[in-house]
Amino acid sequence: MKICAILRVVPDLVEDIEINEEELIPFAYIANERDEHAVEEALILKEKAGGTVDVLGVVDEDTAGDIDDALAMAYAKGADNLIKAILSRKTYRRYEVAKALAGFLKDKNYDVIIPGIQAIDAFAGTLGGMLARCMRIPYIGGAIEIEAQDGALSVKKELGGGLLGEYRVSLPAVVGVVSAERPLKFVPFARLKKAMKEAKVEEVDVEVPEVEGVKVTRYYEPPKPEITLLEGEPEEIADKLVEVLREVSVL
Repeated sequence: MKICAILRVVPDLVEDIEINEEELIPFAYIANERDEHAVEEALILKEKAGGTVDVLGVVDEDTAGDIDDALAMAYAKGADNLIKAILSRKTYRRYEVAKALAGFLKDKNYDVIIPGIQAIDAFAGTLGGMLARCMRIPYIGGAIEIEAQDGALSVKKELGGGLLGEYRVSLPAVVGVVSAERPLKFVPFARLKKAMKEAKVEEVDVEVPEVEGVKVTRYYEPPKPEITLLEGEPEEIADKLVEVLREVSVL
């Protein structure tokens, strides 16, 4: 089985982000957590069904170096090939990214393409579905376990409320992973350091097409709420709190 896991970098929310009307400028980037689980699940599927795992790192020119450690980690865990897809633009819409990746992947003959179900800078989680639509192959998201089964996939999917569903998906397909069926494998530092020296990363430039659709008009911070600190003895604070709640018609 030929498997491709998609790995993106996202803003590190521990660090500050510069905001202007045209773009968001993070001070640091890290690997997207859901995509790390996608890589893990791809490697689990390889263990169960055989085959190869390619890890496709998706970056732009400004973040091209931020994914190197995550790609080395994937190699240390057992990935066979590492590809760094450098997108041709810094700001882009999600559909444009999906269309660009679909154009790159369409002739690679992957049996299954596995992205994380969402990224922290794209809560809608649209990449997997749009990628499948552009490639005209099936998509299922919310996966927590993938099994190869008679030329197809058996996918366990979270339904919410503690319920699970099991689906059969024909190949080739895109499967969005919410979490791998096991915790992320620990890699000793010495092994990771060795992988960083040995791993060969194929770099490719991917042109991002412009597509008519939703356009960002501006980015901005919402007004900060006013905060009132109530000081005094517990009885005094309780009385002040009651007064404040009455003022806002809660009591």
